[in-house]
Amino acid sequence: MKNHRKYNREHLCTDPNWISTCCFLLFILFSFQQLHAQTQPPLGQHDGPYLFNEAGKTKSIRVVDGKIQVDNLLQEPFSVCTEDGQYRFEISRHPIIVPKWSYRRSEKIMVLSDPHGDFTSFYAILKAQKVIGANYEWIFGKNQLVIIGDVFDRGKDVLPIFWLIYKLEGEAAKAGGQVHFLFGNHEEMLMRGNYKYTQDKYKALAEAIGKSYRDFWSSETELGRWLQCKNTMEKIGDYLFVHAGLSAAMQDPKWTIPAVNDSVRRYLFHTKEERQQSEAASLLFGSEGPLWYRGMVREEEKYHPLSEADLNKLMKIYGAKHIFVGHTIFPEVSSFYQGKVYGVNVSNESNRLKGGSRGLLIEGDKMLLIYDDATKNKVIAR
Repeated sequence: MKNHRKYNREHLCTDPNWISTCCFLLFILFSFQQLHAQTQPPLGQHDGPYLFNEAGKTKSIRVVDGKIQVDNLLQEPFSVCTEDGQYRFEISRHPIIVPKWSYRRSEKIMVLSDPHGDFTSFYAILKAQKVIGANYEWIFGKNQLVIIGDVFDRGKDVLPIFWLIYKLEGEAAKAGGQVHFLFGNHEEMLMRGNYKYTQDKYKALAEAIGKSYRDFWSSETELGRWLQCKNTMEKIGDYLFVHAGLSAAMQDPKWTIPAVNDSVRRYLFHTKEERQQSEAASLLFGSEGPLWYRGMVREEEKYHPLSEADLNKLMKIYGAKHIFVGHTIFPEVSSFYQGKVYGVNVSNESNRLKGGSRGLLIEGDKMLLIYDDATKNKVIAR
């Protein structure tokens, strides 16, 4: 019997059919593992913290070295770092208030748009233009920084950008300056649960803890409560800021700036179906609304371009000398209607790498294009 068993083992090890079968099974196993890996999005290396307020306590959820950590937040400041760990700063919470819709202008106003999770580019322009210092601290004094929406989606560092804006907002207020963040269309998309452009790592984290990603931005979270207080339109002096643009429909007298801001906040966390039950929400969140309308900067008929006569009416209604928008990407910061409208949304990463313009600086009576090399700043209007 021993010889027979030995013969079988030796025979199996040299039988071509058996070897082929083993190879085939190993290939099937490897393919299954690869498919499983593809259908299970990675969490990324670093994310968070997301702060949930539950039963009088603050629960922190973060990803560290690819693993989820859930803890009670026991002390502040707490650290925030980017996906690759290259950038790291500390945060302390501050009081959250609904911003005003109109402000007096400062000597300098820096205008940026659409960071889209690209922390490297966002940090680079703030550092180059001496808005922040070596420790990510506000050094822009009594001046103003305006970000015209769209931090969510596309990039891998959405949360660090929001935390940095949150941090600078508190520090600027103490210094007599201001940080203004306005809603963009990607904020409204995320809040209603549209994850079309959201990276897989965010959805994977939400799934792992049994939540929807939009729940990470509900009023039960620190950043969600802060974000849902923001405005859609703001004026600084006679400069008007809005993410996408203003259509002729906004000439209706009921759409004052406070009315727009209040209505968008009211419906921001509603689903698309819930919004469709409201005439106001259907307009404000639709293609003719301030979060989506492109007709101020695009001439194609499908965008229902705004006539100069209608623009002049809108500027008179809102008391604006210039209107600043993001949303629509241009190769460089661009002006329209003989300099009455400025589009400040560029491809931030490619413009940073090739040395293109990144935003605007309003300084006294001058309008300057700004760059990641501040020595290239260029006056374009007086």
